[in-house]
Amino acid sequence: MKTALFFTLSSIILLVACKKDSFITSPDATIGISADTLHYDTVFTEVGSVTQSFKIINNNDRKLMLSSVKLMGGASSPYKMNVDGIATHEAIGIEIAANDSVYVFVQVNVDPAAGNIPFIIRDSIQIQFNGNDRLVQLEAWGQNAHFLRDETISADVTWTNDLPYVIQGYLYVEDGQILTIEKGCRIYVHADAPIVVDGTLKVKGEKDTMDRVYFRGDRLDEPYKDFPAAWPGIYFRAPSRDNILTFAVIKNS
Repeated sequence: MKTALFFTLSSIILLVACKKDSFITSPDATIGISADTLHYDTVFTEVGSVTQSFKIINNNDRKLMLSSVKLMGGASSPYKMNVDGIATHEAIGIEIAANDSVYVFVQVNVDPAAGNIPFIIRDSIQIQFNGNDRLVQLEAWGQNAHFLRDETISADVTWTNDLPYVIQGYLYVEDGQILTIEKGCRIYVHADAPIVVDGTLKVKGEKDTMDRVYFRGDRLDEPYKDFPAAWPGIYFRAPSRDNILTFAVIKNS
Protein backbone atom coordinates (compact mmCIF):
# COMPACT_ATOMS: atom_id res chain seq x y z
CA MET A 1 0.00 0.00 0.00
CA LYS A 2 2.80 2.39 0.98
CA THR A 3 4.70 1.51 -2.17
CA ALA A 4 1.67 2.23 -4.39
CA LEU A 5 1.10 5.55 -2.62
CA PHE A 6 4.77 6.45 -3.05
CA PHE A 7 4.65 5.76 -6.80
CA THR A 8 1.38 7.70 -7.13
CA LEU A 9 2.81 10.74 -5.38
CA SER A 10 6.04 10.47 -7.37
CA SER A 11 4.07 10.35 -10.62
CA ILE A 12 2.06 13.45 -9.68
CA ILE A 13 5.22 15.36 -8.74
CA LEU A 14 6.89 14.27 -11.98
CA LEU A 15 3.89 15.36 -14.06
CA VAL A 16 3.79 18.77 -12.37
CA ALA A 17 7.55 19.18 -12.84
CA CYS A 18 7.32 18.20 -16.52
CA LYS A 19 4.48 20.66 -17.06
CA LYS A 20 6.51 23.44 -15.48
CA ASP A 21 9.48 22.56 -17.66
CA SER A 22 7.51 22.44 -20.92
CA PHE A 23 6.70 25.43 -23.12
CA ILE A 24 3.24 26.93 -23.33
CA THR A 25 2.30 27.07 -27.01
CA SER A 26 -1.29 28.25 -26.85
CA PRO A 27 -2.09 31.54 -28.61
CA ASP A 28 -4.02 32.42 -25.45
CA ALA A 29 -0.75 32.72 -23.54
CA THR A 30 -0.16 36.24 -22.23
CA ILE A 31 2.86 38.42 -21.64
CA GLY A 32 3.25 41.68 -19.75
CA ILE A 33 5.30 44.57 -21.14
CA SER A 34 6.36 47.23 -18.65
CA ALA A 35 6.11 50.11 -21.20
CA ASP A 36 4.21 50.54 -24.43
CA THR A 37 6.38 53.49 -25.54
CA LEU A 38 9.90 54.68 -24.75
CA HIS A 39 10.14 58.47 -24.98
CA TYR A 40 13.46 60.30 -25.28
CA ASP A 41 13.56 64.06 -24.86
CA THR A 42 15.93 66.19 -26.95
CA VAL A 43 18.85 64.00 -28.05
CA PHE A 44 21.79 65.95 -29.42
CA THR A 45 23.63 64.65 -32.44
CA GLU A 46 27.02 63.01 -31.74
CA VAL A 47 26.14 62.61 -28.06
CA GLY A 48 23.46 59.92 -28.09
CA SER A 49 20.89 59.23 -25.42
CA VAL A 50 20.81 57.57 -22.09
CA THR A 51 19.75 53.94 -22.17
CA GLN A 52 16.13 53.16 -21.40
CA SER A 53 14.64 49.74 -20.82
CA PHE A 54 11.45 47.73 -20.54
CA LYS A 55 10.63 44.23 -19.31
CA ILE A 56 8.88 41.41 -21.12
CA ILE A 57 7.12 39.37 -18.44
CA ASN A 58 5.92 35.77 -18.79
CA ASN A 59 2.62 35.76 -16.88
CA ASN A 60 2.12 32.02 -17.37
CA ASP A 61 2.91 29.06 -15.11
CA ARG A 62 4.95 27.42 -17.89
CA LYS A 63 7.97 28.48 -19.91
CA LEU A 64 7.35 30.76 -22.89
CA MET A 65 9.38 31.04 -26.09
CA LEU A 66 9.55 34.45 -27.76
CA SER A 67 9.84 33.72 -31.46
CA SER A 68 11.39 37.10 -32.15
CA VAL A 69 12.19 40.45 -30.55
CA LYS A 70 12.86 42.66 -33.55
CA LEU A 71 13.90 46.28 -34.02
CA MET A 72 11.74 47.12 -37.03
CA GLY A 73 14.22 49.62 -38.48
CA GLY A 74 16.83 46.87 -38.62
CA ALA A 75 20.57 47.44 -38.65
CA SER A 76 20.14 50.93 -40.16
CA SER A 77 17.91 52.16 -37.33
CA PRO A 78 19.26 55.03 -35.19
CA TYR A 79 18.14 52.93 -32.22
CA LYS A 80 20.31 50.19 -30.74
CA MET A 81 18.82 47.28 -28.81
CA ASN A 82 20.10 44.79 -26.27
CA VAL A 83 17.88 41.80 -25.47
CA ASP A 84 18.68 39.75 -22.38
CA GLY A 85 22.33 40.79 -22.55
CA ILE A 86 22.76 40.38 -26.34
CA ALA A 87 23.24 43.44 -28.59
CA THR A 88 21.28 42.77 -31.77
CA HIS A 89 18.59 44.18 -34.07
CA GLU A 90 16.69 40.87 -33.90
CA ALA A 91 16.79 38.26 -31.14
CA ILE A 92 15.27 34.87 -31.97
CA GLY A 93 14.17 32.08 -29.64
CA ILE A 94 14.28 33.88 -26.29
CA GLU A 95 13.15 31.61 -23.45
CA ILE A 96 11.41 33.09 -20.42
CA ALA A 97 10.84 30.87 -17.40
CA ALA A 98 7.40 30.73 -15.82
CA ASN A 99 6.56 34.00 -14.03
CA ASP A 100 9.94 35.41 -14.99
CA SER A 101 11.02 38.26 -17.28
CA VAL A 102 13.75 39.53 -19.61
CA TYR A 103 15.03 43.08 -20.05
CA VAL A 104 15.27 44.96 -23.34
CA PHE A 105 17.62 47.98 -23.33
CA VAL A 106 17.36 50.68 -26.00
CA GLN A 107 19.57 53.64 -26.94
CA VAL A 108 19.26 56.16 -29.78
CA ASN A 109 21.82 58.15 -31.77
CA VAL A 110 21.03 61.01 -34.14
CA ASP A 111 22.46 61.63 -37.62
CA PRO A 112 24.52 64.87 -37.44
CA ALA A 113 23.46 65.75 -41.01
CA ALA A 114 19.76 65.70 -40.16
CA GLY A 115 19.23 69.48 -40.16
CA ASN A 116 19.08 72.39 -37.75
CA ILE A 117 15.60 72.08 -36.20
CA PRO A 118 14.14 69.55 -33.79
CA PHE A 119 12.82 66.45 -35.50
CA ILE A 120 11.13 63.25 -34.36
CA ILE A 121 12.92 59.92 -34.67
CA ARG A 122 10.56 56.97 -34.54
CA ASP A 123 10.91 53.20 -34.65
CA SER A 124 9.32 50.25 -32.91
CA ILE A 125 10.19 46.87 -31.42
CA GLN A 126 8.06 43.90 -32.45
CA ILE A 127 7.62 41.02 -30.01
CA GLN A 128 6.31 37.74 -31.47
CA PHE A 129 5.19 34.71 -29.45
CA ASN A 130 2.76 31.86 -30.08
CA GLY A 131 1.45 33.56 -33.23
CA ASN A 132 0.86 36.87 -31.41
CA ASP A 133 2.45 40.26 -32.12
CA ARG A 134 3.05 43.08 -29.65
CA LEU A 135 4.74 46.41 -30.36
CA VAL A 136 6.70 48.84 -28.21
CA GLN A 137 6.96 52.28 -29.81
CA LEU A 138 10.20 54.32 -29.75
CA GLU A 139 10.11 58.10 -30.03
CA ALA A 140 12.90 60.67 -29.64
CA TRP A 141 13.33 64.36 -30.34
CA GLY A 142 16.66 64.90 -32.05
CA GLN A 143 18.54 68.11 -32.68
CA ASN A 144 21.80 69.21 -34.24
CA ALA A 145 23.97 71.62 -32.27
CA HIS A 146 27.29 73.41 -31.95
CA PHE A 147 29.51 71.05 -29.94
CA LEU A 148 32.29 72.69 -27.94
CA ARG A 149 34.77 70.50 -26.08
CA ASP A 150 37.53 72.08 -23.97
CA GLU A 151 36.89 75.34 -25.81
CA THR A 152 38.99 78.48 -25.20
CA ILE A 153 37.67 81.86 -26.34
CA SER A 154 40.91 83.59 -27.38
CA ALA A 155 39.33 86.30 -29.57
CA ASP A 156 36.05 88.17 -29.40
CA VAL A 157 33.23 85.80 -30.40
CA THR A 158 29.47 86.19 -30.86
CA TRP A 159 27.10 83.23 -30.56
CA THR A 160 23.88 83.52 -32.57
CA ASN A 161 20.61 81.65 -32.20
CA ASP A 162 21.01 79.27 -35.14
CA LEU A 163 21.61 76.04 -33.20
CA PRO A 164 21.91 75.13 -29.53
CA TYR A 165 25.38 75.11 -27.95
CA VAL A 166 26.51 71.97 -26.12
CA ILE A 167 29.54 72.44 -23.85
CA GLN A 168 31.66 69.46 -22.84
CA GLY A 169 34.91 69.49 -20.85
CA TYR A 170 35.01 73.24 -20.19
CA LEU A 171 34.48 76.67 -21.75
CA TYR A 172 37.12 79.29 -20.93
CA VAL A 173 36.98 82.99 -21.84
CA GLU A 174 40.52 84.41 -21.77
CA ASP A 175 41.40 87.69 -20.04
CA GLY A 176 40.72 90.59 -22.41
CA GLN A 177 38.35 88.60 -24.69
CA ILE A 178 34.58 89.00 -25.00
CA LEU A 179 32.01 86.24 -25.49
CA THR A 180 28.70 87.75 -26.62
CA ILE A 181 25.60 85.55 -26.57
CA GLU A 182 22.66 86.84 -28.62
CA LYS A 183 18.99 86.60 -27.65
CA GLY A 184 17.27 83.22 -27.87
CA CYS A 185 20.44 81.13 -27.52
CA ARG A 186 20.23 77.83 -25.66
CA ILE A 187 23.35 76.58 -23.89
CA TYR A 188 23.45 72.99 -22.61
CA VAL A 189 26.33 72.11 -20.31
CA HIS A 190 27.68 68.68 -19.43
CA ALA A 191 28.01 67.55 -15.82
CA ASP A 192 31.78 68.09 -15.68
CA ALA A 193 31.97 71.29 -17.78
CA PRO A 194 32.48 74.59 -15.93
CA ILE A 195 32.21 77.93 -17.71
CA VAL A 196 35.20 79.98 -16.55
CA VAL A 197 35.38 83.69 -17.36
CA ASP A 198 38.60 85.68 -17.00
CA GLY A 199 37.48 88.02 -19.79
CA THR A 200 33.97 89.34 -20.38
CA LEU A 201 30.61 87.61 -20.80
CA LYS A 202 27.77 89.58 -22.39
CA VAL A 203 24.40 87.84 -22.49
CA LYS A 204 21.87 89.79 -24.57
CA GLY A 205 18.60 88.09 -23.74
CA GLU A 206 15.32 89.94 -24.07
CA LYS A 207 12.12 89.92 -22.02
CA ASP A 208 10.01 87.59 -24.18
CA THR A 209 10.34 83.95 -23.08
CA MET A 210 11.60 82.80 -26.49
CA ASP A 211 14.22 85.56 -26.55
CA ARG A 212 15.75 84.80 -23.17
CA VAL A 213 19.09 83.03 -23.04
CA TYR A 214 19.00 79.69 -21.22
CA PHE A 215 21.88 77.91 -19.52
CA ARG A 216 21.09 74.41 -18.26
CA GLY A 217 22.44 70.86 -17.97
CA ASP A 218 22.53 68.68 -21.08
CA ARG A 219 20.62 65.79 -19.47
CA LEU A 220 17.07 66.45 -20.68
CA ASP A 221 15.62 63.05 -19.83
CA GLU A 222 13.58 62.28 -16.72
CA PRO A 223 14.35 62.55 -13.87
CA TYR A 224 17.68 64.30 -14.49
CA LYS A 225 16.43 67.39 -16.32
CA ASP A 226 15.36 69.08 -13.08
CA PHE A 227 18.11 67.82 -10.77
CA PRO A 228 20.04 70.52 -8.90
CA ALA A 229 23.83 70.75 -9.39
CA ALA A 230 23.55 69.12 -12.82
CA TRP A 231 26.50 71.18 -14.11
CA PRO A 232 29.26 73.17 -12.38
CA GLY A 233 28.07 76.72 -13.15
CA ILE A 234 29.66 79.96 -14.36
CA TYR A 235 32.81 81.20 -12.60
CA PHE A 236 33.80 84.88 -12.88
CA ARG A 237 37.41 85.08 -11.73
CA ALA A 238 39.44 88.08 -10.55
CA PRO A 239 40.49 89.48 -13.97
CA SER A 240 36.91 89.39 -15.31
CA ARG A 241 35.18 92.74 -15.83
CA ASP A 242 32.27 94.50 -17.59
CA ASN A 243 30.05 91.42 -17.53
CA ILE A 244 26.38 91.95 -18.45
CA LEU A 245 23.71 89.25 -18.19
CA THR A 246 20.30 90.40 -19.42
CA PHE A 247 17.30 88.06 -19.22
CA ALA A 248 19.57 85.05 -18.69
CA VAL A 249 18.02 81.93 -17.15
CA ILE A 250 20.62 79.83 -15.35
CA LYS A 251 19.02 76.51 -14.40
CA ASN A 252 20.18 73.61 -12.15
CA SER A 253 23.85 74.60 -11.99
